[in-house]
Amino acid sequence: MGNPQFSSLAFALFCMTTATMILRPGEMIPPLALLPIYEVLILGTLLLAHQGVFQQFKPQSLLRQPVALCLVGVFVAIPVSQITHMYFGGALHGMIEFTKAAMLFVLLIVVVDRWSRFERLTTVIACCATVMISFCLIDYLGIVDLPFIKHAEESYGQELDGDDIRIARMNGTGIFSDPNDISLLITATGILCLSFLTDKERGPLRIFWLVPIVLLLVALVCTKSRGGMLAAAAAIGVLLMFRYGKGVAIAIGVLGVLAAPIALGRQANIDLSDGTGHDRLLLWREGLVALRSKDLFFGTGQGTYHDIAGLVAHNSFVHAYVELGLIGGTFFFGMFFFCAWGLLRLNTQPWQILNPRQARFLPYMAAIGSGWTIGLMSLSRCYTVSTLLILALGTAYLNLAGWNLRPRRPVLQWDQFHMVRLAGASLAMFVGLNLVVRVLA
Repeated sequence: MGNPQFSSLAFALFCMTTATMILRPGEMIPPLALLPIYEVLILGTLLLAHQGVFQQFKPQSLLRQPVALCLVGVFVAIPVSQITHMYFGGALHGMIEFTKAAMLFVLLIVVVDRWSRFERLTTVIACCATVMISFCLIDYLGIVDLPFIKHAEESYGQELDGDDIRIARMNGTGIFSDPNDISLLITATGILCLSFLTDKERGPLRIFWLVPIVLLLVALVCTKSRGGMLAAAAAIGVLLMFRYGKGVAIAIGVLGVLAAPIALGRQANIDLSDGTGHDRLLLWREGLVALRSKDLFFGTGQGTYHDIAGLVAHNSFVHAYVELGLIGGTFFFGMFFFCAWGLLRLNTQPWQILNPRQARFLPYMAAIGSGWTIGLMSLSRCYTVSTLLILALGTAYLNLAGWNLRPRRPVLQWDQFHMVRLAGASLAMFVGLNLVVRVLA
C-alpha cells in the first residue's frame, strides 16, 4: 500500500468503519444520526488505500483471487439484468448501491495484508458485535428499556379458544434488525470468541471469552430463529470436521439432532410440509418458475423478486439466480464456492500453512463461512454489506495463506479447470434447488 504510515492509518480507519457498521452509533445516540460517520470513515480509508484498490482490479490480481473476480461478475450482472428489460434507471441505481457494499469487501482485502491485522480486525468484529448483541439481549429480557431496539412479535399457532399465540423474537439493530440476521451474526461472533478462548498464546486471561460465549448462546435462543439454529449447527459441524475429522463431526451431529427438539423448542421445529418452511418453498417456486423463460441467462432484474412472488425469496441463492439469471447467479454462487474450495484445499497435506497462528484459525474460518452460507438459505441477503464482510474475511484469509505456503503461490487460480468446476457446481446447485421445489412445494 505504499507509505507504511498511510497503511497503518488506513487499517485503523477501516477498523473504525467496521465498528460503526456493527454498532450503529447514530441509532444509539440520536444527535449523531445526521452525521455521515460510516461514509466519512470508509471514504477516508479509500483515500489512503486507493493505490492498493487499483492493484486489486488489475487482471493478474483478479486471476489470483477467484472470489474477487466473481464479485466483479455480480457487479456486471446487476446492470445487465436491468438493461435487458430496458430499465436503465434501475441499472444505475443497482450499480451504485452494490458499489457501496462492495467497497467494504475491496478495502478489507487491501488493508488486511498481514496476519496480525487479520487477528486485530476479527477482535474488533467480535468485541463490537458482542456489545451490540448484549444491548439487544438486555432489552429483550426487560432488564433495561433501550429505545433504539425494537423486537419482533409473531403469531405461532392458536390457543384452544381461538386466540393467537404470540411470541417475541429478539432483533438486532441497523442491518441486523431481524431475528434471522442477528442470529447469523451471533453464530459468527460465537465462533470468533471460541477461537480466542482456545488460543493458548493469549494466556490465562483468555478464560474471560467464556462470558460473551454464554451471552451469545442465550441470545441465539432468544432470536427463536430456525435458520440461525441451522447456521450454528453447520458452523459447529464444520469446525469439528476440520479439527477432528468427519467421524467425530457426524457422531456429535447425530446427538445434537436428537437433543435439539427438547432443548430448542420452536427453533428445532423445521417442517417443510407446513407453516413458514413450506411458505418459503412456495416463494422459491414462484421465482424459479418465472426464470423458465427468456430471462434464464440474465435474470428478471435486480430487485424484481418481490414483484414476482409478493415477497423476497428468503434464500439468497434462489434470489440471485432469479434476479441475475443463471450467469449472474453463478457468479454469486462462485464467491461462496471458491471460498469453500480454498479452505478445504488448505486442510489437506500438500497445502498446509506454515504460519502456525493462521493454520490454527483455519477450522474457525471454515466454520464462520459455512454457518453464514447455511443461514443464507433462509434469507435474501445477496447484495448486503454483512454478507460481503464474511466473504471478504474468507478472501483475505486465502490471500494471506498463499503468502505462507512453500513455495509461495495462490491457493486458487482462475483458469479453465476452475471455470469448469464452478460451472458444474453452479449447475448442480441450480438443478438441486429446482428439484427440492418440485418435490416439496
